[in-house]
Amino acid sequence: MRYFYCLLGALLLLCAHGPAAAQGLVTGRVVDEKGQPVPYASVALADGRTGTATNEVGEFVLRVLALPQPLVVLSISYARAGALAVQAGPLATSIVLKASAVALPEVTVRANAEAEELVARCYAKLLRHQADVQYGRGFYRQKTRENGRYREFFDAFYDVKLTPRNMPSWVLGEARYAFVPGIMGLNNFSIYTRALPIFVLPGETTRTAVPLGPRAAERFRFVLRQTLRDQGRELAVVDFGPRVAGDPVASGTLYIDSRTAALFRFERELPTAGMFTSSNPTIQFGPCAFRITTNFGALGDSLSRLASTQVVANIQMTVKGVPSETTTTSQFFLYEYGPPTPGQKYHDTAQDVKDLAEIKKRRYHPAFWRDNAVVKDSPLEAQVIEDFEGRRIFGKL
Repeated sequence: MRYFYCLLGALLLLCAHGPAAAQGLVTGRVVDEKGQPVPYASVALADGRTGTATNEVGEFVLRVLALPQPLVVLSISYARAGALAVQAGPLATSIVLKASAVALPEVTVRANAEAEELVARCYAKLLRHQADVQYGRGFYRQKTRENGRYREFFDAFYDVKLTPRNMPSWVLGEARYAFVPGIMGLNNFSIYTRALPIFVLPGETTRTAVPLGPRAAERFRFVLRQTLRDQGRELAVVDFGPRVAGDPVASGTLYIDSRTAALFRFERELPTAGMFTSSNPTIQFGPCAFRITTNFGALGDSLSRLASTQVVANIQMTVKGVPSETTTTSQFFLYEYGPPTPGQKYHDTAQDVKDLAEIKKRRYHPAFWRDNAVVKDSPLEAQVIEDFEGRRIFGKL
């Protein structure tokens, strides 16, 4: 299914063809039928040779060799859409994705039983492959906005060791940052990308229960909401949530291949009670939200592997009686898979790694960032730059 791995293949092509960097750039925005942005959609040339992905606000930047060029846009739960780029610069209109046609189950009780059985098959497959190890190179971007203004921005490249559960080794390479101290500190936010497990092992305890675990049916209710069909693959869309109201477990959606039980997407919202705390009595926390979306690309005939993870934390609070809001977002994707990097030891990464402290240890190489194709095709909202430049605080950027 191309929309899961189009981004990865496209980025590989971009990296492999550095001279193309001098060509024109097409920018645009992808929205749904209600005008809401569609994050992390795949945007590619019609021939599939080059592509990119939208950011969390639906924006994209795509390098093209010649114009005009037909574009193809793909995202889970939406029908394929096209657009014609006739010149470099912004497209004349946003690209609109329509909800995809679905096949709904006829009998809800049967559908729920099928969903439960499919999730159990998916978990069993993950367990069988828990010892599989792969290696790759990825790009991580983290942004924090406090009361409408950006105060934190990280870009970093990592060598990673992957397993079906998480990334036990997360080795920092080139990195850059802009940072202004604020009310809320999220020192090791990347832990939700690299270490939060996709599934749990028998006998293992975790802070938040997830549906891919032993005896999951005792705490989770599964509903087969719909089936998506694309290019010969059938994905079951399975919603999950607490079986008993009030049980502090994750809720969300699994996208599982109905035939092979391979996992292709995992959307989860974590319960936030007790997640954010402060020793300062003048700070009181209000409603918070914490969402994680993990995408997997096809691997062989019946397996999948990590492709990207996006995390969004929205934290509401009052500080000395004044309302305050902090939103942190991160995006990580693998732009290359392959053998281990020569000379890299891939030590296990500690759980309490402090992101900014690690990034500050790296020397800043302006030429690397100026010429890097992965960075150039990862759109950055103008407001991020304006916020930091306006305060003349731009760290190593």
